[in-house]
Amino acid sequence: MVVKRNKEKVSIAMSSYLVNRAKAMVDAEEFGSVSDVISTAMSQFILMYDQAKRDGDMQFLSTREYVEDAGDQIEGVIEEYLKSPDGKALIKSIIGESLSSPENNKTLIFTESGR
Repeated sequence: MVVKRNKEKVSIAMSSYLVNRAKAMVDAEEFGSVSDVISTAMSQFILMYDQAKRDGDMQFLSTREYVEDAGDQIEGVIEEYLKSPDGKALIKSIIGESLSSPENNKTLIFTESGR
């Protein structure tokens, strides 16, 4: 017996990291397509979400809270990177290019942040 699944085509935006990971799973022949990866992930998420909701254990963050939390994490990663030798070299490179550019004859003023 052949079971036909009703599928609907949707367009979504995802980070490059997630897209690349999904493609890698397809390339490793763990999934047949990126669509299969996304469908599997969504199915598992919805099962966990529904179970948590039934149990009254709402462990999932709202979208706004998730974005705020991710923003804090990203800010921390960037701050640590900029303190590293590679980050300091990047800053010096950017400043050097900016100062050597003939179109940037402006005075640069640097101030300490309140942190």
